[in-house]
Amino acid sequence: MKKISRKDISKMSTLEFLKAAAGPYRQLAGYLGPYKGRFMLGIFFGALYGMVNGGMVLTIKYVGEVVFTNKGTDKEFRRMVDGLPQEKVEGAAGAFETVGGVFKEVAAATGGSPLSGGLLMVAMLVPAIMLLRGLCGYMNSYCMLWVSLRVLSDIRTKLFRRLMGQSLDFYNKQKGGELIQTVFNQTRMAQQALTTIASDVVKQPLAVLSAVVAIFIIDWKFALGALVLFPMCIVPVIIVGRKVRKSGGKEEQEAGMLMVVMQESFSGIRVVKSHAREEHEIAKFTSANSKMMKFIMRWRKAMEMVGPMVETVASFGVAAALVYVAVRPDLGAAHFLALQAGLVLLYPPSKSLSRIHILMQKCLAATTKVFEMMETEPSVQDAADAAELEGCRGEIEFDDVSFAYGKGGDAVEGVSLKFEEGKSYALVGQSGAGKSTLFSLLLRFYDPRAGALKVDGVDVRGIKQESLRDNIGVVNQDTFLFHDTIYENIRYGKLDATREEIERAAKLAHAHGFIIEQDKGYDTVVGDKGSKLSGGQQQRVSIARAILRDAPILLLDEATSALDSEAEKAIQLALDELSKGKTTIAIAHRLSTILTADQIVVMDRGKVLDVGTHAELLEKSEIYARLYRMQFGHEMEGGRAHVKFAGEGRGKMSND
Repeated sequence: MKKISRKDISKMSTLEFLKAAAGPYRQLAGYLGPYKGRFMLGIFFGALYGMVNGGMVLTIKYVGEVVFTNKGTDKEFRRMVDGLPQEKVEGAAGAFETVGGVFKEVAAATGGSPLSGGLLMVAMLVPAIMLLRGLCGYMNSYCMLWVSLRVLSDIRTKLFRRLMGQSLDFYNKQKGGELIQTVFNQTRMAQQALTTIASDVVKQPLAVLSAVVAIFIIDWKFALGALVLFPMCIVPVIIVGRKVRKSGGKEEQEAGMLMVVMQESFSGIRVVKSHAREEHEIAKFTSANSKMMKFIMRWRKAMEMVGPMVETVASFGVAAALVYVAVRPDLGAAHFLALQAGLVLLYPPSKSLSRIHILMQKCLAATTKVFEMMETEPSVQDAADAAELEGCRGEIEFDDVSFAYGKGGDAVEGVSLKFEEGKSYALVGQSGAGKSTLFSLLLRFYDPRAGALKVDGVDVRGIKQESLRDNIGVVNQDTFLFHDTIYENIRYGKLDATREEIERAAKLAHAHGFIIEQDKGYDTVVGDKGSKLSGGQQQRVSIARAILRDAPILLLDEATSALDSEAEKAIQLALDELSKGKTTIAIAHRLSTILTADQIVVMDRGKVLDVGTHAELLEKSEIYARLYRMQFGHEMEGGRAHVKFAGEGRGKMSND
């Protein structure tokens, strides 16, 4: 689908807009497939509602004739009928000929008394047809609502699934608040465009047509005169159309900005509070909210302006009816009432029709945004012949891998490394050395610009992403816990785990002790991002999640950074136990945590400089030796390292 910007929409002519809207609405119609039976039932009742509109006019005329004839105006009524063309008289009576005959006979049999049973039965035709009209309207609304809610659910689910399938670079460019706005609000606008407009496009034209036909049947001369004004109802729509397109599009844009402000303020509440920037965030929110309200008012003013303008045009028709009756003394009261009823019933659907075009303009921007996101292809996709990673051993190889974020320089360049199965490795280097990038490539958040990355000798691009990640356990430096129970946060690592397995993982992570001390134990809700737990407790829950996963490849991004010395030692023992038989790669800033690694990889500015054991690197790697001295206060004398501890004996490096 060709992308349509809000700016484009605001500048379109009415014809250009209708052409542009055809594509998105065809796509929306595809969501009706599973519910077409209920949708068609709603359309049927909408059509019936429209046709009953004209039946009401003829019913009012018939009832009026009976009532006023029984009040001694039969001679005048006969003269009025004789003055009409014969075919019009026959047409007017056709719909009610049988029923009318029965009621006339009953009325005659009762002497025409105003309170006679026959007359009452004739009068009951009015509430009867009103009941039928109301029932059709209700069934139309119910069916369309039923369909619209399911279509809305389907659109939201599909869009959310599509967003979950996007690659990490998609989220690097998007604002979380705008994504929420699109999934929640703009899908609702798309659903409204589909069902509300589809219903009115059938129901309202039929309501107008049936009323027009009824007026023609009653008095074709009057109908021609009164309906000359009807095309003028389109003029208000054309006048306000472009204004609505412009204001409606800007309203959606400001609503997205409002969501961004809220989402970022809530997510970064610790930063907001620590910098005392509450008033600053309130000012940003107030500004975005005020702009959105301004455009809502513009749109609503334009929308509501159409109604009075259409009604004003309609009033000329009523005035014409009064003049027509005044110059035609031969017309009876029933005739006049029927014509007036026809005009009254004609213009409400006309007003609804006039708003359809405006509603379409408002919805098109939202609908376009929804389908743009649905059609956005992930930058990282499974190949058509991608396979499952069966029996993963954990052998990893980077073969001359290079990668860059966007158009900047390479984050890693020409990296060639081989990690043997079952061994432990560590990545060290200053911030920006490319350590985390290697993790992202291994998890296939991104694909290399050059070279190949293999697991068990298979290029990861030939492995299904889900299968690849199922074989990798991760403990991130920045822990993230869901606003759920401790139990569910640990279970996230293995959804089919038993409670015994979850508790065992917690014990290995040295988390069981503080968990059972919580008010509800494992069923304690941790709060937003784990805010009810300390940093160390959050990280131990995260480690328990990785332990439960029990994947053959384990990635540790400074997994013990938030722990005190005693807890760190206990966790390190648990991680050592967990790492047995697994390929473990750790990003470490505190070198004390990786001194026993089988191999240490020294990186700088995206390149691998040295690989070796701790002792080997002290001898041959100047960068590693410098990092070691910075942390432990070493002085290198005669090629040997002498430790000179100060205070408690250990400093800390800043995080990568």
